[in-house]
Formats: sequence, C-alpha cells, structure tokens
Amino acid sequence: MKKIIILGAGGLGRQVLAQLQVDYSHGIDWVIGGFVDERGPEVVSESLYYPWLGYPEHFEPGPEHLFVVAIGDPSSRQRQVKLLLDKGAEFVAIRTRCQLGTRSSWGPTFFGYDASCGVDCKIGDFGFIDQETMIGHDVVIGDYVHIAPRCLLAGYVKIENGVVINSGAMIARGVRVGEGAVIGMGAVVFKDVPAGATVVGNPARVIFNKAL
Repeated sequence: MKKIIILGAGGLGRQVLAQLQVDYSHGIDWVIGGFVDERGPEVVSESLYYPWLGYPEHFEPGPEHLFVVAIGDPSSRQRQVKLLLDKGAEFVAIRTRCQLGTRSSWGPTFFGYDASCGVDCKIGDFGFIDQETMIGHDVVIGDYVHIAPRCLLAGYVKIENGVVINSGAMIARGVRVGEGAVIGMGAVVFKDVPAGATVVGNPARVIFNKAL
C-alpha cells in the first residue's frame, strides 16, 4: 500500500488533501500519510486528522511513499523538492476530474478540479495548475510553474520554468512568458513577457523586472 505525502501544509496543502480524498485517477491503491512542511507541526490543523511528518531536510522517503507538491512559491517549491529528490523521493501527478488532450504529456504536477488542456501539450514537472484553468492546444509549460484558478492559456503559448500566473489571467495565442515571470490577477497578455518581469492590467504592462 502506497502512502501519499503532501509537501506543504498551507492552503494549497488543504486543497490537495480534499482532492486526494476523492481521487482514483492514478489507478493505484494508497492511503494519505500526512504532511511534510518546513514550517513545523504548528501549521497542520488538528481538524485535518493527518499528522505533520517532519521537515523536508529530515524526512526520509521510503519505497512506500509518493509525494504531491502543494507549495505556492516556485523557488521555495524547487528548493524543498530538491531536498527530497536527493534522497530518492518519488512524486506523482494528481489529475482528478480533468480533461487532458490527446498526445499531451505531463510530469508529477497537481491539476485542480476541472482543469483542462488541448491536444499536443507538454506540461513539466512539479507544477500546480489550479481549478478550472483552461489550456489550449500545443502549449508548453515548464517546471515549477504555478497557475491559479480560472486562467486561460490560448494555443501555442510557452510558459518557462518558475512562472506564476495569478487568478483569472488570460494569455493570448503564441505568447512566450519568460522564466520566473509573474502574471497579475486578471491580466490580459498579448505580448511576450521577459524573464523575471511582473505584468498587470489589460493589456498587460510590465511594472517590475527583477532580472534588470
């Protein structure tokens, strides 16, 4: 029997837990083991009925463990995932009640309820794609990407590693979003976004670029 371990016990962790409790899409028998979180046991509410199991740097993954990422900040997510990968941890995709297109592929990424993608998409590792996000055909999404609820990515969009796309954002056909960029809530993006830039508004404009 496999044990699912949730990496991150905040709001996303609680959301992942709720979805795991009804998820059968990955086709194996499992139980929920608990949470690993670098902030310590106090972040795990007793009302969740699952324990804090340790810090990422101290927890020792076993062959019975499967991990799911539930950390919002991509840089923090990458750091904590690496700590566990270096010790042989195995991560799994969760895709409850989703529609993922023909010839599309994805790594160990979490898909919220009713997320969808078109045909011939490539979705990377350790991402978090939240509820009701719609991804068009031929979209490429890198690793450690966070997409909040109800976003829209049109066809041929390319999202590089570590991008954050906030709720309700829309990205037009063929746009490229550079590594580490942030798309603001409700932004409508018609042009390529430089690496490290933060864009907001309709049409979206750059308000900050940490790469400069």
